[in-house]
Order: sequence, then C-alpha cells, then structure tokens
Amino acid sequence: MPTPRQLLILAAAAGSVILIALVTLASAGAVSPAVAALLGMAAVLLGVQLLIVTEIRRVDGKALRADARTKRCETGIAQVAAAVERLDSRIGEIAESLGRERHRHDEDLRAILASLGEERLHAMSLRQEMKELVDDLLPRIASGMPGTAGTAGTAGTDVRAGRRDGA
Repeated sequence: MPTPRQLLILAAAAGSVILIALVTLASAGAVSPAVAALLGMAAVLLGVQLLIVTEIRRVDGKALRADARTKRCETGIAQVAAAVERLDSRIGEIAESLGRERHRHDEDLRAILASLGEERLHAMSLRQEMKELVDDLLPRIASGMPGTAGTAGTAGTDVRAGRRDGA
C-alpha cells in the first residue's frame, strides 16, 4: 500500500497533467472555456479532498500511537503503584518490628543500668564498711594491740604451712 506522501505526490502530478490538458483543449476550441473551468474546479476539489483525507488518516494514526503509548504508560504506572503498595506495607512491617525491638532494647538497657546502679550502690556500701574497718584498725595497729609485738604473725608459726613448729 502506498504511503500518504506517495499518494499526495501522485495526486499532484495527475492534477497538473489534467490542468494542462484542460488548458490545451480550451485553447484548441475542443471544449468551451466554461466547461474547462468547471472540470478544472472539479479536479482541484478532488485534490483538496484527497489532501484532507490523507491528513485525517495521518492525524488518526498519530492519535492511535499516542493512545497506545498512553495505555502502555498507564500499565507501567499501575505496576509501579502495585510495587509501591507492596513496599509500603513491607516498610510498615519493618517499622513496626523496629519499634518493638527499640522498646525491648530500651527495657534491656534500663534493666542493665538499674543493675549497674544497684551494684554500684552495693560496692559503695562495702567500700564504706571497709573504710570504717580500716579507720578502726589503723589506730589499734599504730598503738600496738596487746598480744602482738607489732608483727603480723605469732612467733613460731609457719605461716605458709599453717602449723606451729614442733607439731
């Protein structure tokens, strides 16, 4: 099938040949000038009709291609919208899971900090008791307790074996 441009070129060539033939016939006296003018107008009108039909067909083809492209784009948009919906639900699940984990992590951290605080308080009370004991023992050691000669062990005691000599 010929393309619209080929049809247009063919119609223009045929119209030119018909107009030349009509002018020749009218000048030779074979056809009256009024009939030649009417036939020329009919040829021009047929050419204009052919041009209009060709343009309409061309515009209609463009509209069909644009419609097909629009449908492809709509299909792509629908697929993207479905993927976004799936991602949105998945992100919602992940956010909820992260919220639960964060809450659990916060609770664990609070428990650890509370435990450390309790251990620190306990260590501080032990430190205070030890300090009191040391404060109580230092003056005694400095003044010399009865029964000690200022030495750490008793005479005749083997400190490593834990026995007295001669036993």
